[in-house]
Amino acid sequence: MDRKTDSAFLRQFSGVIAGFVVLTIALIFLARYIQPEPLEDANPSHRILAEQRVTPVGAVRYGEAGAAAVAEAQAAAAEAVPAEDLVVDGAAVYGGICKTCHDAGVAGAPLTGSEQMADRLAEKGLETLVYNAINGINAMPARGGNPTLTDEQIQAAIEYMLP
Repeated sequence: MDRKTDSAFLRQFSGVIAGFVVLTIALIFLARYIQPEPLEDANPSHRILAEQRVTPVGAVRYGEAGAAAVAEAQAAAAEAVPAEDLVVDGAAVYGGICKTCHDAGVAGAPLTGSEQMADRLAEKGLETLVYNAINGINAMPARGGNPTLTDEQIQAAIEYMLP
């Protein structure tokens, strides 16, 4: 190739690119003319919902303000559920999360009050059943998928499930 052909190619290519740029700008103005932007929100709740969706989940605090925030959160958590007031109700724990799998036998879960539960109790003992429920076994997640359950609550739920 010689210089003349390269120069002709560059001119044609530059012309095509310039044409695309002009076409793009024209299409932008046409689109704005056809559908102008609204002056204000037609529904103000949309703005509120959008702000809620983009609000950060947490915040980073450091220094004295961070230490004060941590102390405040720990005090609120201690006041929320005092350990001595915690109700250990096997039926309530079972009804909250355990029955989802143990009423239907999902993924091989033994049915509540069944002979299967009695066999497992005889074979493994209550301590092993509680240990497995706390730490998870096979398809069952640790603590049945609820990490807030205490060991006492889990044991009460297992005792409730036994025949």
